[in-house]
Amino acid sequence: MLIAPGNHPFQLEAVFTEGSDPDPVGHMEMLWLAPDKWRRTIDVNHFSQTLFVNGFKVSETDSDDYFPVGVNTLITALVDPKPILAAQTPDDHSPTKANGQSLESGVTCYKPNQKMCVRFREGLTEIVQVPGHLITFTRYLNFDGMRIAHIVTDAAGVGESLNAEITELKDLQNPDETLFAVSEPTPKEKQVRSVILSDVEFRALALETPEIIWPQVLDGQAVGTASFEISIDRTGAVREVRPVHTDNERSNDSARNQIMRWKFKSPLIDGVPAQAESVLSFSLNTRAFGPPNVLSDSEVRKLVSDPADPVFPAGIAPSGTTYSLWAAIDSDGNLIEAIAGHGPPALWGPCYEAIRKWHFNPIMENGQPRPYRAEIKFQVP
Repeated sequence: MLIAPGNHPFQLEAVFTEGSDPDPVGHMEMLWLAPDKWRRTIDVNHFSQTLFVNGFKVSETDSDDYFPVGVNTLITALVDPKPILAAQTPDDHSPTKANGQSLESGVTCYKPNQKMCVRFREGLTEIVQVPGHLITFTRYLNFDGMRIAHIVTDAAGVGESLNAEITELKDLQNPDETLFAVSEPTPKEKQVRSVILSDVEFRALALETPEIIWPQVLDGQAVGTASFEISIDRTGAVREVRPVHTDNERSNDSARNQIMRWKFKSPLIDGVPAQAESVLSFSLNTRAFGPPNVLSDSEVRKLVSDPADPVFPAGIAPSGTTYSLWAAIDSDGNLIEAIAGHGPPALWGPCYEAIRKWHFNPIMENGQPRPYRAEIKFQVP
């Protein structure tokens, strides 16, 4: 690792991107002399930080009181992957060079039988799975006798990823000691500190965690399990919710929106409030709430404000042609998905665009908002 005691001083610069988009969303620069003397600047995803460490003195300036989890994870992985390796669970299937599943050629084979293999163009590629994160290390280059991964990806959540790429890594020649001076230390209560908690420890901090009202998805598994990585700031407010696993991804957005409204008390580190993260698991049942049967067209229209009519291109179908589609509405009144019903396929687009403009209301049961499914019908004039 780069920041091990006795290593040479270095200067590191890195850029961050999201998914497959090559445009940077931020950058980082780090000047390092020793484990107790270094400085770092970060500007990624609407969060910026300037941090100086000089012995026991710390100067920290943050743009927010919350350090985004993905950014923090990647920065740690770039300079010191040990905490990530230590967080692995005994039953994970991480392909690495150490266990023989990842080769210098770039070929990586996966358990259980290692018969499924892929070749990565960047050469040796190691993948480490920890709760809430899937970290990929690749493009290994030599630096001061060490093999350093120059591209690290955190595939956190379902279909989400943040990438960090080292663009410059060099020895820090004749460093100016004044660059690391801390004239006015930052009090601990103004420093952003974080902790990773177990499911049980995290739930013990809960103040308001209403039961998740699962939406009535239209396709896929109706019951199963789901897990989300949840991160709270130092006030106990939920700041990030990222799907880790779900037996029906169609329910993710609704569940995420509900969890974002939960309230927690913050944990303490040395008596000072800190941010925290954990992966929580849930039982998924998309038929537990709301009416058991699909609402008819007339029933759902009573729950819609200002329904828009489709704009059908001239000649798309004979006058009087009927088209139906199925829609799922969650307990907040959000349209979470729609699928084609009956009628000419050419009518799907205009009909779907129409209901996207509708303002749905949840159905009320015993004074509580509930999700529902509905069949919506349109007719070509």
